[in-house]
Amino acid sequence: MSTPHLLIIDAQSLAGRAAHVAAGDVDNGVRLWCQMARGAALDIAATHVVAAWDHEGPTFRHALFPTYKHRRTGSMRARITPIREGVEATGIASVSVATYEGDDSVASLMARFRADARVTVLSNDSDLLQFVSDGVDVATYVGVGKGPNGTRIKPWSSSEVLAKFGVLPANLPAFKALCGEEGDDIPGVKSVGKGTAVKLLRRWQTIEKALEASEFVSHRDDTAKLAGQHEHLRLMLQLTTIRQDVPLPELTLSQCTVGGVSWPGGSTARGASVVHRMAAGPGLEDVPFPE
Repeated sequence: MSTPHLLIIDAQSLAGRAAHVAAGDVDNGVRLWCQMARGAALDIAATHVVAAWDHEGPTFRHALFPTYKHRRTGSMRARITPIREGVEATGIASVSVATYEGDDSVASLMARFRADARVTVLSNDSDLLQFVSDGVDVATYVGVGKGPNGTRIKPWSSSEVLAKFGVLPANLPAFKALCGEEGDDIPGVKSVGKGTAVKLLRRWQTIEKALEASEFVSHRDDTAKLAGQHEHLRLMLQLTTIRQDVPLPELTLSQCTVGGVSWPGGSTARGASVVHRMAAGPGLEDVPFPE
């Protein structure tokens, strides 16, 4: 019996792209999302598929750092929510968990199923590249015919992550904790840019070793920039590290079969009568999103 191949979709990132392209047309946004998801599933011959979404409420990261993503507004939420409803109406298994982001649910689904299936993660967000490894494929949707061998997706290798960011996948959270992530309103460490972050991680390998050294090196050494920043940098690392221990709802591979999805033809998805949503915690309507 062949090994199942599970496609775990960072649904929020695909919905953001679909909403931007669809420019307010919900039916078209649903169709575009499904085109990306179905295209990726076909390219990798996925036997199972599951979508992980942000839960529309404050997350544990907001509790740690109240200004996390503080420039995000409710306008994108208003555009994504109806797309999500239409996507789920196709019967695709969907997960969202209160106080966690979709990325955390993606990683936790990966951790749950990787022993039972080959896993490919589809995301247009660089954060999930921290999981690129021999055991997990992480791919980006690039468009019809733009991927390797005419596919629609680009799988990432560790060497490609290293070439783009200057660090290996496992050190991406530390890299972003040091130099910050503007799009997520993560400030990083004062006076540490991308080049310095790469240099520090290549030299010390981990943030803890760099922090230990920062109290002893010469003030001319870039490592000294971390002196007095220990707790701040550890906090930044909590923001950039994607969790793999989310309390996911009960979900089996059999509930995620590709054959159970009614991919839309044209703009039919939003009119489907049943929405298959598996959510842990309060419903989407019950938790206010921080404006």
